Amino acid sequence: MKLCWIYPTTRIPELESLWQAMEASVHDLLRDDVQVEHRFLERSGNFARSLYAESINNVFMAEAALQAQAEGFDGVLLGCWNDPLWEVREVLDIPVASVGEQSMLTALTMGHRFAVATVSAKTAFSIERDLISYGLAARAISRPVRYLSPESTNALLLESVSDPWTRVIPRFDALAEECARAGAEVIVVGCTYYAAMLRRAGYTKTSISGVTVLDASAIAIKQLEAMVDISKLMGFGKSQSGSLSTPDREKIDLQRGALGLIDPVALALSEGLKI
Repeated sequence: MKLCWIYPTTRIPELESLWQAMEASVHDLLRDDVQVEHRFLERSGNFARSLYAESINNVFMAEAALQAQAEGFDGVLLGCWNDPLWEVREVLDIPVASVGEQSMLTALTMGHRFAVATVSAKTAFSIERDLISYGLAARAISRPVRYLSPESTNALLLESVSDPWTRVIPRFDALAEECARAGAEVIVVGCTYYAAMLRRAGYTKTSISGVTVLDASAIAIKQLEAMVDISKLMGFGKSQSGSLSTPDREKIDLQRGALGLIDPVALALSEGLKI
Protein backbone atom coordinates (compact mmCIF):
# COMPACT_ATOMS: atom_id res chain seq x y z
CA MET A 1 0.00 0.00 0.00
CA LYS A 2 1.34 3.43 -0.99
CA LEU A 3 0.05 6.51 0.82
CA CYS A 4 0.84 10.13 -0.01
CA TRP A 5 0.94 12.67 2.84
CA ILE A 6 0.60 16.17 1.38
CA TYR A 7 1.75 19.17 3.40
CA PRO A 8 0.33 22.67 2.80
CA THR A 9 3.74 24.35 2.47
CA THR A 10 7.02 24.06 0.68
CA ARG A 11 9.80 22.27 2.59
CA ILE A 12 10.84 25.38 4.51
CA PRO A 13 14.56 24.96 5.31
CA GLU A 14 14.28 26.66 8.70
CA LEU A 15 11.88 23.90 9.80
CA GLU A 16 13.96 20.95 8.60
CA SER A 17 14.20 19.44 12.09
CA LEU A 18 10.39 19.43 12.23
CA TRP A 19 10.04 17.74 8.84
CA GLN A 20 12.42 14.99 9.87
CA ALA A 21 10.60 14.52 13.17
CA MET A 22 7.24 14.35 11.37
CA GLU A 23 8.46 11.60 9.06
CA ALA A 24 9.87 9.66 12.00
CA SER A 25 6.67 10.08 14.03
CA VAL A 26 4.65 7.72 11.83
CA HIS A 27 7.38 5.20 11.07
CA ASP A 28 6.23 2.62 13.63
CA LEU A 29 2.48 3.25 13.37
CA LEU A 30 1.74 1.52 10.09
CA ARG A 31 1.90 -2.07 8.88
CA ASP A 32 5.11 -3.30 7.28
CA ASP A 33 3.46 -3.37 3.85
CA VAL A 34 2.46 0.31 4.01
CA GLN A 35 4.72 3.00 2.56
CA VAL A 36 4.19 6.72 3.20
CA GLU A 37 5.70 9.44 1.06
CA HIS A 38 5.73 12.91 2.63
CA ARG A 39 5.27 15.52 -0.06
CA PHE A 40 5.55 19.29 0.04
CA LEU A 41 4.06 21.75 -2.39
CA GLU A 42 6.21 23.13 -5.17
CA ARG A 43 4.46 26.49 -4.74
CA SER A 44 2.96 27.86 -1.53
CA GLY A 45 2.69 31.17 0.27
CA ASN A 46 3.54 29.21 3.45
CA PHE A 47 0.84 31.13 5.30
CA ALA A 48 -2.48 29.67 6.45
CA ARG A 49 -3.85 32.18 8.96
CA SER A 50 -6.06 33.83 6.37
CA LEU A 51 -9.20 32.56 4.68
CA TYR A 52 -8.07 34.09 1.40
CA ALA A 53 -4.55 32.66 1.66
CA GLU A 54 -6.01 29.24 2.46
CA SER A 55 -8.28 29.33 -0.59
CA ILE A 56 -5.29 29.94 -2.86
CA ASN A 57 -3.09 27.35 -1.16
CA ASN A 58 -5.83 24.73 -1.30
CA VAL A 59 -5.74 24.82 -5.10
CA PHE A 60 -2.13 23.64 -5.01
CA MET A 61 -2.93 20.98 -2.42
CA ALA A 62 -5.63 19.65 -4.74
CA GLU A 63 -3.17 19.67 -7.64
CA ALA A 64 -0.69 17.67 -5.57
CA ALA A 65 -3.43 15.17 -4.76
CA LEU A 66 -4.33 14.76 -8.43
CA GLN A 67 -0.65 14.14 -9.19
CA ALA A 68 -0.44 11.51 -6.43
CA GLN A 69 -3.39 9.61 -7.90
CA ALA A 70 -1.86 9.80 -11.38
CA GLU A 71 1.36 8.29 -9.97
CA GLY A 72 -0.49 5.29 -8.55
CA PHE A 73 -0.80 6.08 -4.85
CA ASP A 74 -3.56 4.15 -3.07
CA GLY A 75 -4.66 6.98 -0.78
CA VAL A 76 -3.99 10.62 0.01
CA LEU A 77 -3.77 12.41 3.35
CA LEU A 78 -4.28 16.17 3.40
CA GLY A 79 -1.77 16.93 6.11
CA CYS A 80 -3.14 20.11 7.59
CA TRP A 81 -6.34 21.43 9.08
CA ASN A 82 -8.25 23.98 6.92
CA ASP A 83 -7.93 21.64 3.94
CA PRO A 84 -9.80 21.24 0.61
CA LEU A 85 -11.28 17.89 1.68
CA TRP A 86 -14.55 17.96 -0.24
CA GLU A 87 -12.95 19.32 -3.40
CA VAL A 88 -10.21 16.69 -3.42
CA ARG A 89 -12.61 13.85 -2.67
CA GLU A 90 -14.76 14.98 -5.58
CA VAL A 91 -11.99 14.82 -8.19
CA LEU A 92 -10.13 11.73 -6.90
CA ASP A 93 -11.26 8.12 -7.06
CA ILE A 94 -8.88 6.86 -4.35
CA PRO A 95 -9.55 7.35 -0.60
CA VAL A 96 -8.81 10.83 0.74
CA ALA A 97 -8.36 11.51 4.46
CA SER A 98 -7.91 14.76 6.33
CA VAL A 99 -6.25 15.42 9.64
CA GLY A 100 -9.33 17.29 10.87
CA GLU A 101 -12.22 15.04 9.86
CA GLN A 102 -10.56 11.75 10.72
CA SER A 103 -9.36 12.87 14.16
CA MET A 104 -12.68 14.44 15.14
CA LEU A 105 -14.60 11.35 14.05
CA THR A 106 -12.24 9.24 16.16
CA ALA A 107 -12.81 11.54 19.14
CA LEU A 108 -16.51 10.65 18.98
CA THR A 109 -15.63 7.03 19.77
CA MET A 110 -13.75 7.98 22.94
CA GLY A 111 -16.08 10.36 24.74
CA HIS A 112 -19.42 12.11 24.60
CA ARG A 113 -18.07 15.66 24.13
CA PHE A 114 -14.86 16.76 22.45
CA ALA A 115 -12.94 19.95 21.80
CA VAL A 116 -10.09 21.08 19.56
CA ALA A 117 -7.06 22.96 20.91
CA THR A 118 -5.30 24.89 18.17
CA VAL A 119 -2.67 27.54 17.49
CA SER A 120 -4.37 30.82 16.49
CA ALA A 121 -7.68 32.67 16.28
CA LYS A 122 -7.87 32.44 12.48
CA THR A 123 -7.12 28.74 12.59
CA ALA A 124 -9.80 28.24 15.25
CA PHE A 125 -12.40 29.95 13.05
CA SER A 126 -11.55 27.72 10.08
CA ILE A 127 -11.60 24.54 12.17
CA GLU A 128 -14.95 25.43 13.75
CA ARG A 129 -16.37 26.09 10.29
CA ASP A 130 -15.25 22.59 9.21
CA LEU A 131 -16.51 21.02 12.43
CA ILE A 132 -19.97 22.45 11.75
CA SER A 133 -19.93 21.40 8.09
CA TYR A 134 -19.08 17.83 9.16
CA GLY A 135 -22.20 17.81 11.37
CA LEU A 136 -20.24 17.37 14.61
CA ALA A 137 -21.29 20.47 16.56
CA ALA A 138 -23.79 18.56 18.72
CA ARG A 139 -21.01 16.39 20.12
CA ALA A 140 -18.61 19.25 20.85
CA ILE A 141 -18.44 21.63 23.79
CA SER A 142 -19.59 25.24 23.65
CA ARG A 143 -16.85 27.22 21.85
CA PRO A 144 -15.55 23.90 20.55
CA VAL A 145 -12.26 25.20 19.14
CA ARG A 146 -9.93 27.15 21.44
CA TYR A 147 -6.51 28.54 20.73
CA LEU A 148 -3.21 29.44 22.33
CA SER A 149 -2.73 32.99 23.52
CA PRO A 150 -0.19 34.30 22.69
CA GLU A 151 -0.52 32.49 19.39
CA SER A 152 1.99 29.96 18.14
CA THR A 153 5.13 31.03 16.27
CA ASN A 154 7.72 29.12 14.25
CA ALA A 155 10.10 29.46 17.18
CA LEU A 156 7.62 27.75 19.50
CA LEU A 157 6.98 25.08 16.87
CA LEU A 158 10.67 24.28 16.72
CA GLU A 159 10.72 24.05 20.53
CA SER A 160 8.12 21.30 20.25
CA VAL A 161 10.82 19.28 18.48
CA SER A 162 13.82 20.12 20.66
CA ASP A 163 12.41 21.02 24.08
CA PRO A 164 8.67 20.32 24.30
CA TRP A 165 8.33 20.18 28.11
CA THR A 166 9.62 23.65 28.98
CA ARG A 167 7.07 25.87 27.26
CA VAL A 168 5.07 24.01 24.62
CA ILE A 169 3.39 21.27 26.65
CA PRO A 170 2.56 23.52 29.64
CA ARG A 171 0.82 25.98 27.30
CA PHE A 172 -1.16 23.28 25.49
CA ASP A 173 -1.97 21.58 28.79
CA ALA A 174 -3.43 24.81 30.21
CA LEU A 175 -5.59 25.20 27.11
CA ALA A 176 -6.63 21.55 27.23
CA GLU A 177 -7.59 21.82 30.90
CA GLU A 178 -9.74 24.83 30.01
CA CYS A 179 -11.53 22.64 27.46
CA ALA A 180 -11.91 19.87 30.04
CA ARG A 181 -13.52 22.28 32.52
CA ALA A 182 -15.98 23.21 29.77
CA GLY A 183 -17.02 19.56 29.46
CA ALA A 184 -14.62 18.03 26.95
CA GLU A 185 -13.92 14.35 27.54
CA VAL A 186 -11.55 14.13 24.56
CA ILE A 187 -9.32 16.88 23.17
CA VAL A 188 -7.90 16.90 19.66
CA VAL A 189 -4.71 18.86 19.03
CA GLY A 190 -5.69 21.12 16.16
CA CYS A 191 -2.31 21.32 14.45
CA THR A 192 -0.72 18.51 12.48
CA TYR A 193 2.76 19.35 13.71
CA TYR A 194 2.14 20.01 17.39
CA ALA A 195 -0.11 16.95 17.58
CA ALA A 196 2.69 14.65 16.47
CA MET A 197 5.34 16.35 18.60
CA LEU A 198 3.23 16.23 21.78
CA ARG A 199 2.60 12.50 21.39
CA ARG A 200 6.28 12.03 20.53
CA ALA A 201 7.14 13.67 23.87
CA GLY A 202 4.72 11.40 25.75
CA TYR A 203 1.94 13.95 26.29
CA THR A 204 -1.36 12.11 25.70
CA LYS A 205 -3.47 13.19 28.73
CA THR A 206 -4.09 16.44 30.55
CA SER A 207 -2.08 16.79 33.75
CA ILE A 208 -4.96 17.33 36.21
CA SER A 209 -8.20 15.99 34.73
CA GLY A 210 -6.63 13.09 32.84
CA VAL A 211 -8.60 13.84 29.68
CA THR A 212 -7.32 12.11 26.54
CA VAL A 213 -5.35 14.36 24.16
CA LEU A 214 -5.31 12.99 20.61
CA ASP A 215 -2.55 13.16 18.02
CA ALA A 216 -4.62 14.15 14.98
CA SER A 217 -1.87 13.35 12.48
CA ALA A 218 -1.23 9.81 13.73
CA ILE A 219 -4.94 9.05 13.81
CA ALA A 220 -5.46 10.43 10.31
CA ILE A 221 -2.76 8.31 8.68
CA LYS A 222 -4.03 5.17 10.45
CA GLN A 223 -7.57 5.98 9.35
CA LEU A 224 -6.36 6.37 5.77
CA GLU A 225 -4.70 2.97 5.99
CA ALA A 226 -8.08 1.53 7.04
CA MET A 227 -9.93 3.46 4.32
CA VAL A 228 -7.66 1.98 1.66
CA ASP A 229 -8.15 -1.51 3.12
CA ILE A 230 -11.93 -1.04 3.03
CA SER A 231 -11.71 0.08 -0.58
CA LYS A 232 -9.38 -2.68 -1.75
CA LEU A 233 -10.69 -5.61 0.32
CA MET A 234 -14.40 -4.82 0.36
CA GLY A 235 -14.90 -2.61 -2.65
CA PHE A 236 -16.41 0.29 -0.71
CA GLY A 237 -15.37 3.73 -1.89
CA LYS A 238 -16.88 7.16 -2.25
CA SER A 239 -20.42 7.44 -3.55
CA GLN A 240 -20.74 8.20 -7.25
CA SER A 241 -24.25 9.46 -6.70
CA GLY A 242 -24.51 13.08 -5.60
CA SER A 243 -22.05 15.65 -4.34
CA LEU A 244 -18.85 13.57 -4.52
CA SER A 245 -19.46 11.96 -7.91
CA THR A 246 -16.32 12.35 -10.00
CA PRO A 247 -16.78 15.18 -12.51
CA ASP A 248 -15.92 14.93 -16.20
CA ARG A 249 -12.12 14.96 -16.19
CA GLU A 250 -11.86 16.62 -19.59
CA LYS A 251 -13.87 19.58 -18.34
CA ILE A 252 -11.84 19.76 -15.14
CA ASP A 253 -8.60 19.73 -17.13
CA LEU A 254 -9.90 22.51 -19.38
CA GLN A 255 -10.51 24.55 -16.24
CA ARG A 256 -7.04 23.71 -14.88
CA GLY A 257 -5.50 24.71 -18.18
CA ALA A 258 -7.43 27.99 -18.32
CA LEU A 259 -6.03 28.88 -14.89
CA GLY A 260 -2.48 27.95 -15.84
CA LEU A 261 -2.30 24.98 -13.49
CA ILE A 262 -1.43 22.58 -16.32
CA ASP A 263 -0.26 22.87 -19.89
CA PRO A 264 -3.24 21.71 -21.99
CA VAL A 265 -1.06 20.90 -25.00
CA ALA A 266 1.38 18.79 -22.96
CA LEU A 267 -1.53 17.04 -21.25
CA ALA A 268 -3.14 16.20 -24.59
CA LEU A 269 0.11 14.82 -25.95
CA SER A 270 0.71 12.71 -22.83
CA GLU A 271 -2.76 11.20 -23.14
CA GLY A 272 -2.43 10.60 -26.90
CA LEU A 273 -5.20 13.03 -27.78
CA LYS A 274 -5.52 14.89 -31.05
CA ILE A 275 -4.91 18.64 -30.77
